[in-house]
Amino acid sequence: MFRMGKKVDAVGITKEMQNGKALLIDVRGDDEWKAGHAKDGMHLSVDRIMQGELPTKDTSTKLYLYCASGGRAGTAANKLNGKGFETKNIGGLSSWRIAGGEVE
Repeated sequence: MFRMGKKVDAVGITKEMQNGKALLIDVRGDDEWKAGHAKDGMHLSVDRIMQGELPTKDTSTKLYLYCASGGRAGTAANKLNGKGFETKNIGGLSSWRIAGGEVE
């Protein structure tokens, strides 16, 4: 299950990503992604996820999801949980930024 986290551990997530154990996924739309996103994150909109596209085939990879406020990330998390992934909704891009996560 996903849980809406109030405290985001940007350093821990970044380490997990560097070790190949996690992905940070921006589920917002294309224009939102182009306006700014988490460094080293990937873009896979909630619409594409709902159509069945997966960020990876490896269900042991933990997925950290964010959008603008957490709503779309929650929708995407529910869908991905149903496919066997462990997910965590970290809320919005602002939560990542406040936690010290890099944005580009």
